Amino acid sequence: MDDGDFETAARHLRVAADEHPDESDVWAELARAESLAERPARARVAWLEVARLRPHDARPWIEIGYTHELERHYLRALDAYGHAIRVAPSRAAPHRVRGTRLLRWGRAAEAIEDLEQALRLEPHSARTWQALALARHLTGDLAGAERSFRRGLEQVPEDVGLKIGLAAVLVNSHHFQEALGIYDGLRTPRPEGANIEVGRALLLHELGRPEAAERAFALAVALAPSRADLRRRLRDYRRLRARGPAVDPAASTGQGASP
Repeated sequence: MDDGDFETAARHLRVAADEHPDESDVWAELARAESLAERPARARVAWLEVARLRPHDARPWIEIGYTHELERHYLRALDAYGHAIRVAPSRAAPHRVRGTRLLRWGRAAEAIEDLEQALRLEPHSARTWQALALARHLTGDLAGAERSFRRGLEQVPEDVGLKIGLAAVLVNSHHFQEALGIYDGLRTPRPEGANIEVGRALLLHELGRPEAAERAFALAVALAPSRADLRRRLRDYRRLRARGPAVDPAASTGQGASP
């Protein structure tokens, strides 16, 4: 497995599974090898054996759902995720998985109940709070999205993704000053700070501070000088400023404000 020879690994693990049919760990390793060898149907057979040996474990059913997704059998995947919930209703993972998959499939309204239940069981999951906020945003509940980001930050105060998501919702609500405060708190001299400076630039422009906005764009370029897109944004913003006050930097830079 470590050498990337998943075919040989699967062959040896199939022999081991035949010799030790009641060893769930062997079946799980076989399932993993088959998945890495891009054989989802064979992986599913192995995961079904794991499910037989671990009747109260949600993980094999979640993995079975993934194998169905790889084959684009989404209703079967959904059934597998539902079975995972029935097997382990007090575990957050199966609720979170079904909720996030529904969200990915464009069924945001249906995802909310699962995501809320996952958070009742595991309230410190920043990823789940982000998914719930996004689901609410996609259903048109901007206030609910903001509320979810804020509640998530109460549970996981230092999560950068939640902070950026909250800032995006605040931008959509035209609460530019508070959003700017969030971006200011995320500033870093490292290259990954370039996107933060772009966000600051857009907010500074909305607050009527074009010179400060241009400096933020320039700092973004300085932080990540190899990124041509940032150089283009700075150049375009300078051109827009030269044309007069009626400019839309978001349209020029391609940076939106959705979470």
